[in-house]
Amino acid sequence: MTLLTTLQHPRYAQALVDYLNTQGIPAQLRESGHTIAIFVLDDAVLPQAQLELARFLADPDHERYRQASWERDEVPADTSNLSRVYRAPSLLQNIRQTGIVTKAVFVLCVLVYLYTGEGMNAATRAQLLFFPDLAAMADSQEYWRWLTPALLHFGLVHLGFNLFSWWIFAGIIERAQTSARLLGITLTCALVGNWLEFFWSRDNFGGLSGVVYGLLGYLWFYGRFNPRAPMALPSGMVVFMLVMLGFGFTNILPIANMAHLGGLLSGCLLGFALARLDMADDR
Repeated sequence: MTLLTTLQHPRYAQALVDYLNTQGIPAQLRESGHTIAIFVLDDAVLPQAQLELARFLADPDHERYRQASWERDEVPADTSNLSRVYRAPSLLQNIRQTGIVTKAVFVLCVLVYLYTGEGMNAATRAQLLFFPDLAAMADSQEYWRWLTPALLHFGLVHLGFNLFSWWIFAGIIERAQTSARLLGITLTCALVGNWLEFFWSRDNFGGLSGVVYGLLGYLWFYGRFNPRAPMALPSGMVVFMLVMLGFGFTNILPIANMAHLGGLLSGCLLGFALARLDMADDR
């Protein structure tokens, strides 16, 4: 028996346990102080349970979880009626359930993309790039340049991939924890990634992918060092993340590798530190 997560809301906890059991993942809950601990009874299905936990945290109000509680008591005769339960949430539902920081960064990236002519207008883009050299960094009062390269994107594919990844991982953190924490992680990873990329290449660079790597690193280490983490990152995602990071250093594609590495390392460090801090506060 292994602890999967802890939740504070009894209804959500019961709905998750019911759903896991309907998916062939034996689970049970136990009250522990002001929280409810959810355990997986068979370690062989723990990876599958972690995947389902991540999906649950992304949309805990989905009908599939309420339906699961009902299914455990009675199997419906007409299974065709269940098709609506498994529909993905509508765009409007998804937007409503997403936190303010996740939305704000998404909108900022889109506005910057339009303002800079898809990142191709040199004049407007120059206002948001990192400092050209150390002398300019020391003399300039354009403090926004420390962070704004993370909002720049060059082409629709670049923008779309980064915003899709941001929406998923930022949404998980903001729903499971707080908007203030997500904002702090975002600013830290953007700052560290921009610094490292500047000192490594001194080239013009931009994109939210360094921050996305930071969010992935945070989720990875927070879940690893806090057994009560209310969120989980599938192990396959970690492997994919590291493979793509290594691929970037082959220089086959023009990628801001050090921004990725800086974001990842700072996110991992924050995940470790905040996991320990939260565990200490729970004692």
